[in-house]
Amino acid sequence: MEKNCLKSKIWISVLALLVAMPIFVVALSWLFPERELWAHFSTVLLPSLISTTVILLIGVGLGVTLLGTILAYLVVMVEFPGRRWLEWALFLPFAIPAYVLAFVYLGVFDYSGYAQVWMREVLGLPGFDIRTGSWAIILTFVLVFYPYVYMMARASFKRQKINIIEAGQLLGASPLRVFLKISLPMARPAVAAGLLVTLMETLADFGVVSLFNFDTFTTAIYSAWGDFRSIEVAAQLASLLVLVAFFLIYFEKKARGQAKYYSNDVSNKKPYHALGAVGWLISLFVFGVFMLSFAMPMLQLIIWGWTSVGEEWSVKYVDLIISTSALTVSAALITVSIATILALPSHCKRNSPWLKGVISMATLGYALPGSIMAVGLLYGINQVSAISVYFGGPSINHIIFGSIALLLFAYVSRFMAIGYSSIKASAEQIKPVFTQSARLLGASRLRLIWQIYLHMMSPGILAGGLLVAVDVMKELPATYLLRPFGWDTLAVQVYELSAEGLFERAAVPALIMVLFGAALMLIFQLLDKKSSKNF
Repeated sequence: MEKNCLKSKIWISVLALLVAMPIFVVALSWLFPERELWAHFSTVLLPSLISTTVILLIGVGLGVTLLGTILAYLVVMVEFPGRRWLEWALFLPFAIPAYVLAFVYLGVFDYSGYAQVWMREVLGLPGFDIRTGSWAIILTFVLVFYPYVYMMARASFKRQKINIIEAGQLLGASPLRVFLKISLPMARPAVAAGLLVTLMETLADFGVVSLFNFDTFTTAIYSAWGDFRSIEVAAQLASLLVLVAFFLIYFEKKARGQAKYYSNDVSNKKPYHALGAVGWLISLFVFGVFMLSFAMPMLQLIIWGWTSVGEEWSVKYVDLIISTSALTVSAALITVSIATILALPSHCKRNSPWLKGVISMATLGYALPGSIMAVGLLYGINQVSAISVYFGGPSINHIIFGSIALLLFAYVSRFMAIGYSSIKASAEQIKPVFTQSARLLGASRLRLIWQIYLHMMSPGILAGGLLVAVDVMKELPATYLLRPFGWDTLAVQVYELSAEGLFERAAVPALIMVLFGAALMLIFQLLDKKSSKNF
């Protein structure tokens, strides 16, 4: 047993530390301090940027937690008009890149947009600046990121035993009390996992905050790199984001304590039936969220795309679709495979603070902005190559720079947190009695993993694979900096057109990305239904 534990610790440690390598590269930047630039940032920029970042995190965190959890509970536990198609439709906003939703909202609700022109000319109301304050950017982030919490909370609610909820009803508990005292505590690990991913995504965002002219901590990182040409200070600032992400993970685990909620039932039975006006009000609320987060932005993109498709469409889009698909599928398969290995239940892992620590480090890459991740990798490889040349060896720059392998590595390191959080939430639903029974029957570790763990973790693996695939498809900065020559993607095409102010032409690749994401959602739904029937 001890020998097997030692082997397991070595392999998992090597795997986790390899994924976390960009974090170490960024941390090493502290070996080259730039005191004058830090004095400027600490006195001029950082105080206000930190306060705006905290406001943004609190607003987005509260918004996605409330919206994602309530929507997931309604579609799983309550039967209301239109529930079946809305349950699937609520996944779709995840296919829209945050920067695409931001420029659509600005185009519609800015001072010169349709909505404000109509309000001024028809209703006679005064106009307003959508960029003032933080409410508009928080709303944008909530609408584009709530699917993280919705997807994970929905999977958890579906696995809750229906007889526990029925027992609460028989004891006279109101639906709200059953939700707060029974369903929500059991779904807390999944909700927390979705919230954690959302906060890390918000911390690392640059596209949305730059479109809204809303300065956050990420602004300081790009200022250090773009305005002051200091990759060391940019990396040092980025390492502080990683530190914040580490504390978020720590406080989430601290709040959860030793609590674990086990259930392997998947039920499609609804304990509540909302009839009449109440049912239609719930339907209207859920439909309103779908309209604001997906239908309205899609309609605007279709209008823009319809007017420009003749000018924009060409054969090059075939190559863009092929390269985007190849990178997305490859990165998702690799990421989910590694995340599954790291998340598998294990006695050795459970009792090893070292393994818990290195696995947590492997998930911190999500807090790094994509561009810092890319520059960190290039910086690290360049240093390794310089050392090789110093000792008389060859330079490896020409082999690694601009290679598919480096780009896939960046994806895996950056999006490991997404795959791991989802798979870990499913692994924590496995009751210890399954492992104990399998051991008593003489099952080997390999058979236990293949016939029990992977089978019971499949919903989380599928959800994690979907989330990783969509995020890889939308990833822009790392793709832009690390892509091989001739390997442009749809995200790069959207960026290059929108950077020139060609929003109508940018709508064409943006629409293809959304349809690609919607196709991934459909595949996920089919696999999810098949998985549910097998339980």
